[in-house]
Amino acid sequence: MVSTINKSPEFSESILKEIFGLYQDIRELSDDEILNCSSDRVERLFLKLDVLITRDLYSDKDFDLLNKPEMEPVFAHMNRFRNLYTVRLETRYSNEILASQSPWKVLEKYLFYRNYLRLVQIEYEGLKLKPEDRIFFLGSGPLPLTLIVFLRCHGIKGTGIEQDPASAQLSIKVLDKLGLSEDITIINGNHLSISRADFIDSGTHSKALIIAAQAEPKKEILDHLLKVIPEGFRLSYRIYEKGLMKLLNLDSSLDLPEGYREYKRIQPVPPAYNTVVFLQRTEFLKKNE
Repeated sequence: MVSTINKSPEFSESILKEIFGLYQDIRELSDDEILNCSSDRVERLFLKLDVLITRDLYSDKDFDLLNKPEMEPVFAHMNRFRNLYTVRLETRYSNEILASQSPWKVLEKYLFYRNYLRLVQIEYEGLKLKPEDRIFFLGSGPLPLTLIVFLRCHGIKGTGIEQDPASAQLSIKVLDKLGLSEDITIINGNHLSISRADFIDSGTHSKALIIAAQAEPKKEILDHLLKVIPEGFRLSYRIYEKGLMKLLNLDSSLDLPEGYREYKRIQPVPPAYNTVVFLQRTEFLKKNE
């Protein structure tokens, strides 16, 4: 397949070979192998992928070169691998937290802990939150770091929504181990689990909803939320749109459903990888019901 793509002078042949070499290794792995393989091969591939996808694209020609139909399976497999490995990594740390006498020390050693500190700070400020507010987080995973950091650093309580039953149960145990169960709750479900009633009950003090980078497809999620969230309610969603990571994220060029207003977009600042897009629900739906 390498020979079918015309190379730009800006984009080196060595990087293309690296992309396709990694693709060849990743596509051979089943979901179960990525999640449960005991050898260190999967970890080596993840670290290699992590270095590769954070490289910059130096021109629009580089992006156009890689954003071709014949490249779709390459980046689809890389995205599948990265998402599954993230679940594997979070599951491992969650189990280590449960087994530890010093669970907070284990949590702080998580590979991307510093990334979350930066990312949550951006969302806290962009969503104009204050202590004692409450948020929803869609796609909380087996280690609900976003919710933990929001509470620990900013006093924001939260509700996580996680569609995988095993991940949801594991995250509940982690929160109990960390002593956070009273302030953070986990629901096993997806975006369709969110209803108007979740926002009508003033006792919840819910001020915002955050959509994880791995929560997809965002167009479908936003379409549903438009039907249930009140006017003026604030949302944010995370995407990858820096360098090669942009090609792993189908939502990087998302067209917003009518009924939302984007009021801010913050590009990633190392160590964070995610762009954060901030939205507000407008009056469109009410006028057309």
